[in-house]
Amino acid sequence: MALILLVRHGQTDENVSGRISGQGAAPLNSRGQEQAKLAAQVLAQLNVTRLVSSPVVRARQTATILDEHLQLGIEEEPDLREVGYGDWEGQTFQAIRGGPVYHFVMNDPINAVFPNGESLVSVQQRSIRVVEGIRQGPSKDVVVLVSHGDVIRMLVAHYLGMTFNDYRRITIDNGAISVIELFENWIRVKAVNFVPQVGNLWLESFYETWQRTQNLVKPPAS
Repeated sequence: MALILLVRHGQTDENVSGRISGQGAAPLNSRGQEQAKLAAQVLAQLNVTRLVSSPVVRARQTATILDEHLQLGIEEEPDLREVGYGDWEGQTFQAIRGGPVYHFVMNDPINAVFPNGESLVSVQQRSIRVVEGIRQGPSKDVVVLVSHGDVIRMLVAHYLGMTFNDYRRITIDNGAISVIELFENWIRVKAVNFVPQVGNLWLESFYETWQRTQNLVKPPAS
């Protein structure tokens, strides 16, 4: 049995502005640091045995804050890194909306490949390898994996048995914790997007953003 605690990195200024950081060196802002501290307080109450992080700066900074409480040392795992968005990195979502690749990402992500970057399917596959490797390890491992929003969404979707194209139905906020329990022949998804903070984030609707997106996304010309 392995208990996997998936933690999304804390907020960055790029998250706030809608800029695509990808694998670039976007650091946590003050809010992101606070989110990591709140997550650390929750995780410190558990018997965590390993702390594994994406090597990308904002994830590694989050893991460093977590380790101030966990005192385990940080293992870097390249396969937990953010999606390689290629030519999209450094651009804003507003700038790339409406293009053919954006259409595929929104409507047919299983076939989406970012220009000079990765396919989303390959990202899911590499992150599953990490989790399955832990599953085959010592029994009763409790492992924190610090990663990124899309990576965690695709992992959770896989272990829920969802079709790939439905992974975007899952929300993973900055600093949120999701929990997967893996047995030899059984899987339980115990929590998704637990945000350890006080506020109304749970009640905020995504509808207005979604509506704007639908108005901007047009099918590619045939």
